[in-house]
Amino acid sequence: MVKLFLTTAVASIILNIAISSLGFAALVRPVADMNKTAIALETMLSATQKPAAIDYSRLGISGMKLGMSVEEAKRKLGKPQRDETKSAGSVIGGKIRTLTYSKLTVAAWEGKVYLISTTNPKLATIDGIKVGDGRQKVVKTYGYGWQSVHGEATRLTYSNDQKASNLVLELKGDRVQKILVGTQLE
Repeated sequence: MVKLFLTTAVASIILNIAISSLGFAALVRPVADMNKTAIALETMLSATQKPAAIDYSRLGISGMKLGMSVEEAKRKLGKPQRDETKSAGSVIGGKIRTLTYSKLTVAAWEGKVYLISTTNPKLATIDGIKVGDGRQKVVKTYGYGWQSVHGEATRLTYSNDQKASNLVLELKGDRVQKILVGTQLE
């Protein structure tokens, strides 16, 4: 009951802020502007939500998971368009191997996958989120993530702090345009 009251109170405050800063006309404009206003209000409301944590077992794309071997990745995906190995630098040490496929990148450090990134709408996260899906589906699936704005894109980040890993969904407008799963190198 208290949570409902607080949510309603926060929504009322946000609505009042929107009306005072955007003007009442912003709430009754044609549908295109209304959608932008609704997204802005949802964004403000999501800032009041505690970002959801994500279980490490849910961090993957199209059968690819963090920590799997490069050889497992190649067996699942086939021959890459490009296969490069470079030094990870003196701070981290070791080698980083990057496998590049059509709209999919898989990077491994010391033979284990630490980064998977895609813009391919045919590939999905373990929970079924794909490029092109809407914000509502993302929030329904993962809850509210940490939100940051980078140019015209909004990033929703879901973290697994125990393994220093993240799922990052980059949205343009209301649609997912890029999915990234990664873990911090030690």
